[in-house]
Amino acid sequence: MATSSSANAAAVKTSAVKEGSTTWTVNGTPVTLSTIDSKGYKLYSLSQVAGELGAKLILGSGGFQLNDSKGLHNVVIQAGSKSYQVDGVAQQFTIAPVDYNGKTYVELTKLVTSLGGELQAEGQTILSFARPEGQFDTLHWSANGSIIANKSDSETAQLFKFRTYPGDYEVFSSNESALDFAVSTDQNWGAFTDETGQLKLINLASGAISALGTDTSVKTDLVWSQDGKTIYFIQGDKQEKIAQISVETGAVKALLEDKVENKSELRLSADAKSVVYIVNVTGVAKNDADSTEDSLTVDFSKAGEQLYKLDLATKDAKPVALTTALDNKLYPEILANGGVVYLSADPDGNAANTLKSIAVDGTITNIALDVEPSWSTGVSTGLIVSGTAADGSTSIYSIDASGSKTVLFHTSEDVSEVSVSKDGSKLAVVSDGKVLLIQGGKALQLSK
Repeated sequence: MATSSSANAAAVKTSAVKEGSTTWTVNGTPVTLSTIDSKGYKLYSLSQVAGELGAKLILGSGGFQLNDSKGLHNVVIQAGSKSYQVDGVAQQFTIAPVDYNGKTYVELTKLVTSLGGELQAEGQTILSFARPEGQFDTLHWSANGSIIANKSDSETAQLFKFRTYPGDYEVFSSNESALDFAVSTDQNWGAFTDETGQLKLINLASGAISALGTDTSVKTDLVWSQDGKTIYFIQGDKQEKIAQISVETGAVKALLEDKVENKSELRLSADAKSVVYIVNVTGVAKNDADSTEDSLTVDFSKAGEQLYKLDLATKDAKPVALTTALDNKLYPEILANGGVVYLSADPDGNAANTLKSIAVDGTITNIALDVEPSWSTGVSTGLIVSGTAADGSTSIYSIDASGSKTVLFHTSEDVSEVSVSKDGSKLAVVSDGKVLLIQGGKALQLSK
């Protein structure tokens, strides 16, 4: 009888459990995970899931103890018990873990999230580490293909470095002054100034910060030379000078001291023989010979932003005005052929933005687009342009030297920032505060 009862019990247990498998994408790689169906719930192999997440799994007298690969979370699980602990806090499974054929099976979602991971049912995706939440801005690329972004809604300064797939990230820097920086051409270094005007360099691999030189004058619009040996900048409390600093020695040299104030948007040609910049021309005050207050007037007829070009290769060269129109001028770029491109915006907002090209001979023409441009940047092959279509969607184009356009990405969502990888094959964008990696026209959301 006893033998018959034991056999029946075993048969009932076996019939109540059905083995199977389900394929999930774990950290970008498809993985087939072993499962059982128990009491209407699908449970997953504890040891296999832990291994795929990189978690350490130890069986002790108190049950299974798991630690994630970053050492941030500790999880304790017992087969047959709905109760489990996450970082010392009691939690409850919907169904208790089950021992079956020498393996323990558990609820997948609660196991993954307890270890700090993220599970996306749509698309069957698991991440070892959940994507960071928040609002991000100020995108930069580093040499190894990582994206560095500022978490703008953080109470303290936080620069995040996002790597190759969602969930692979780290807090890169908490230096308040380093939230934005100018990236060297090789993308190994960033340059920024602290609150004293001291120039600092940040290693984009390690995050180490060092001082460059001892000059503490006001420096804005930092631009690296192609060879990484010189950083150019606009200098002075009133942005009235253009200067450079040697990365090797820290020596500062003035390039232009024409006393014209309100310079900005400095750009350097690839051969370092010329710079382009914007001057914000303000109103001109006029009054009578006695300088009475009642006679004071301000003439705004010539107020606006103008583009200037300075020949650095010719001694004592004077800046040359490239424009005279009173439109707002954004994102100037010096092209390989010596021409200049900029985004033109109506200061009163009564006309659509346009992308304009200034030829070497000074001729200004519009670059035809089927979107209203909102941002552009120069790359080795030409331009990358982002703009808004009539239906409110956003398109990002590449435009080569011949004027041929290729759509790199299209979305119905708003795009507030775009950054281009060194080889031009990938884009980082901020859409609704989230960081996205764009490659081959497809988007990977790196934050949530």
